[in-house]
Order: sequence, then structure tokens, then C-alpha cells
Amino acid sequence: MKKSHSNLRLNGRLAEQKKHSEKVFSGDLLHVFKDEAVLPDASTGRREWIQHPGACAVVPLFENGDCVLIQQFRYPAQQLFWEVPAGKIDRGEDPFTTANRELEEETGYRAKEWTYIGHFYPAIGYADEVIHVYLAEGLIPGRQNTDQDEFLSVYRVPFNELVDMIHSGEINDAKTISSIIRVQGFLARDRMKE
Repeated sequence: MKKSHSNLRLNGRLAEQKKHSEKVFSGDLLHVFKDEAVLPDASTGRREWIQHPGACAVVPLFENGDCVLIQQFRYPAQQLFWEVPAGKIDRGEDPFTTANRELEEETGYRAKEWTYIGHFYPAIGYADEVIHVYLAEGLIPGRQNTDQDEFLSVYRVPFNELVDMIHSGEINDAKTISSIIRVQGFLARDRMKE
């Protein structure tokens, strides 16, 4: 029998408990752990996972329906990606501050109106990273100020073309796909209220 999503709360019968944790790598951004965990049947298992500070993704939308996307080369995948502006949350920083900073740094735009869309976990099998999604509207040109080691190009793309770009594989970055789909759903629900 299929269970509804409302029944997917933490189930004590499925929870795993940390028994021992060893940090095997500590970097500037990521920390890697090798844990021993007590499994639901009382046996033990190994869990290797990555600790990440979290991030924000922004879907910047103009009044005419255009969206701001960036293109950036990503070293691990060795390819160029279409992406929404995004970046990691700095220590002690709240997600909204991160979203504001990343939008202006990467695109040169600021926003008058912000809507928190929600969050998602992009790599639940091996990382604790959470990405917060924001819709940014009322865009105002500002000044792009990318990090010293960050090289990207900024584009305006009609929002109604983005889902086609996802389905064609032209957009294949998980955070961008998730963010666009979440904003599309929000906008559809918002329009139904009018």
C-alpha cells in the first residue's frame, strides 16, 4: 500500500544512531567523516558522509518573465553548466543574507522583493548539505563582484523556456533544476489565488 508523504516523518523503527565518528578530512569548505552507526536491527554499519555549511539558490525574475541565469565551468564535472545564482552560507550568516550577497556578487542585480520558497537536500546519500531557495523580484541593476577565483557569464532567459531546457538536458545542475521547479510551482499556485 502506498503511503502518503504526510506519513514520512522520522520513524523510530528506521532511525540510525551514531556510535562513533572519525573526521578523516578537514578542508576549507568540506569535512569528511567515517562513522559507525547502530542500525534499526541493532547491527552496526559504516556511514561515510560530508559535512557542508549549507547554501542558498536564487531564482531572479524580471517583470517580463525573464530569469537571470549564469554559466560557469565546474571543475569536478569538467564542464560548463547553466545555473541559478547560488553560494555557500558563511559561518554565522543567515540564509537570507547569503541569498542577497550571492545575487549581487554573481549577477550584479539586487532585488526589492524576496520570497522564501523552501529548502531541499541535494545529496542525501553522502552529505548533510541543505540548499535554501529564494525567488527574487523587482530586480535593480547593481555591480557584479565575483570572488577572485570565480569566472562566470550572466544571461537573461525567458522563464517559460527553463523547464524545456531542463527536459532537454541543457540545464542539468540539480540545484538549478530543483530551484526552477519549486519556483514554477509557487508561481502557478500564486496565480491561481488571483
